[in-house]
Amino acid sequence: MKRMISIISLLLAFAITSSAKKTDGSKLSTWLRQAVAEQHIRHRAAAEEGEPQKDPLTTVFIRTSEQLTTEQLLEYGATIYAQLGDVTIITVPLSKIPELIELSTVLRIEAGQRASLTLDTVSKVNNILPVYQKTQEHQAFTGQGVVVGVMDVGFDLTHPTFYQDTTLTQYRIKTFWDQLATSEDVSRLPVGREFTTTESIIAQGCATDGDSQAHGTHTLGIATGSGYNTPYRGVAYESDICIVANAVGSDQPYIAEGDYYLYTSATDALGLKYLFDYAEQQGQPCVVSLSEGYSPYMDEDDQLYNDFLERLIGPGRILVVSAGNESHALTYVEKPTGMEAAGAFVKCSKQDATYRIKSEGSNTLTLYAYSGEQGTPSHQLTISLDDPRLEEEDLKEQLIVEKDTFDITIIAYDIAFDMSSNICLMQLHGNHPFNEMTPVALVLGGQESHAELIGSSSNALENRDTDTRWCHAQNDHNILGPGCFTAPICVGAMTHRKGFTNHEGNWVANAYSHEEEGLWSPFSSMGPTMDGRTKPDVSAAGRNIISSYNSYYYEANPDKSHNMDVAYSEVNERSYPWRSDSGTSMACPVVAGTIALWLQAKPDLTRDDIIGIFSRTCRQPEAELNYPNNKYGYGEIDAYRGLLDILGITAIKEISQHEPHDASLWADNGLLHIVFNDVPAKPVAITIYTTGGARVFQTNVAGSQQHITLPLPTLGKGIYVVQLGNSGSTLIRI
Repeated sequence: MKRMISIISLLLAFAITSSAKKTDGSKLSTWLRQAVAEQHIRHRAAAEEGEPQKDPLTTVFIRTSEQLTTEQLLEYGATIYAQLGDVTIITVPLSKIPELIELSTVLRIEAGQRASLTLDTVSKVNNILPVYQKTQEHQAFTGQGVVVGVMDVGFDLTHPTFYQDTTLTQYRIKTFWDQLATSEDVSRLPVGREFTTTESIIAQGCATDGDSQAHGTHTLGIATGSGYNTPYRGVAYESDICIVANAVGSDQPYIAEGDYYLYTSATDALGLKYLFDYAEQQGQPCVVSLSEGYSPYMDEDDQLYNDFLERLIGPGRILVVSAGNESHALTYVEKPTGMEAAGAFVKCSKQDATYRIKSEGSNTLTLYAYSGEQGTPSHQLTISLDDPRLEEEDLKEQLIVEKDTFDITIIAYDIAFDMSSNICLMQLHGNHPFNEMTPVALVLGGQESHAELIGSSSNALENRDTDTRWCHAQNDHNILGPGCFTAPICVGAMTHRKGFTNHEGNWVANAYSHEEEGLWSPFSSMGPTMDGRTKPDVSAAGRNIISSYNSYYYEANPDKSHNMDVAYSEVNERSYPWRSDSGTSMACPVVAGTIALWLQAKPDLTRDDIIGIFSRTCRQPEAELNYPNNKYGYGEIDAYRGLLDILGITAIKEISQHEPHDASLWADNGLLHIVFNDVPAKPVAITIYTTGGARVFQTNVAGSQQHITLPLPTLGKGIYVVQLGNSGSTLIRI
């Protein structure tokens, strides 16, 4: 078995088992191996200094060949928090990890890094019941009876948009797990504290990180906000709300040093389970929105996370995750079999950069430095990626170019679920930030085999005229985890608004110059995934989306710019902002809110059902492309066409597949109200159909009034379709 980086030697030293027995490091994910090694180093340093030796807990996924018992885990200081089949989430002392992987019944233990936020018009472009324009309530589907769960950061729990209406009498956040809150009780939840009453939630004011984060207030408002007294109403504005405030990378100041390893991808998985569990307790369908992500090691390192999520979803349990905003950077190079070499230049503003190389045969990595004539490297260093030394130790090399020094470390490790490929972790260290140093190209070689070079938005690549041979960097293969997994519905972003008018009446242009309205947002991450699957699954509006914002964030940061604010609502002597933001973070709750409407119509929808709806009803922005594709997925979500598809009434040829573009319709107390944007110039036909296609009412109204009220015929309770001339159709509930 290939040596699992030099950390294994640390594991051996750390394990209490016989030193003659090799620890099976292939059972551990990369991040967890590093965490164990780092803690061992700290432990040893503390011992040498005579300081107290702490043994922190970590939250991990563990797969076993037989179900672990509480008694067995207690021997290792572990606590079980969730079990789905053979995948269990536990907390366990880091020092016990090497002992656990020695057990023959333990097949795999994984944990990953905390995620980051995927932050970088909706109602008309996504054909959603009015979201950003003030109209009467839509009568058929508003998310009522459905739980919308959101896991995010920076929640303002008092924002008026999370009440049912302007009377502020019906609060809609039903339960809240703040993973950063302090608590003495870890019997039910490994970190944080749970709030289950309206009084206790509102008394918190905001999430623990609410003084430095605001992201969750915005995304939750998009999915569920009532809009209070503004046009900025969310999609499923009568749904029940359940939220988890988790920890992202920027939340480090809120985490005690000894608790650092408790906040992992496994903790996030527990947060998602918490949301679904609440809905199950209430007997309601649930859609969960997660606008966060991280660069997966190679997908395979997150197998247990993926499998846990696969078991978490099901009929009426839908998970929606943002794709990421990585496409503004070039992060991927592929060298196919038969191609002699492919490469690109390092683009990084820091002194340290990390890349991964996936190699399926005998390949080389060459660093070319250019300090002289363009197109001709002045220095080069070639490393064989199957160098025998990598079996035993990290490979360290150095490239010196005049006053610039590049230190290169190559770390090899196996992919636990793909033995046909090898992975090398390449760490570069410069004596200056790389963008101030001699240009260096990273070039994969080996004509007879396939290889890939993968970076990230902060460890990017670029194509330069310095040497046009190495211009193979692409802006795909950058879908973040867990959006790249098989369980979630992964959401990309579309642009429909290139700017907005802020609260001062100034136009704020906020888009790339080459960005086109009605098409893919250039920041939105693109597939395929590292294992070749098409992602994202669907797209939605994500540029310049207006929603609620965190008042506590502004209170704690009075010097922050308000240029992106659009309006304010003054409630109980407090000013609540409404702000524009962009990113797949914004597109994700649009899709989640839409699915909540669909779940109201059919509570047992599965992920596969929804993918089928996408395939039949999504708008395809670029007709020349095949769908699904790695840019749009199945296309741009169409909420209304999706509802018609679910209700089985797309076969009614007489109805439009979109809502009226020039009027609002609603039913109330036996009356049908129609409010036209402008007084119609001629009579308008009004026809009502049952969902089975039977016509039950038809009349013409004169074109002389802007607001028309008609008595409805005597109809049984249910959903009906109203067709307004050629303008469009809408659904009413009677």
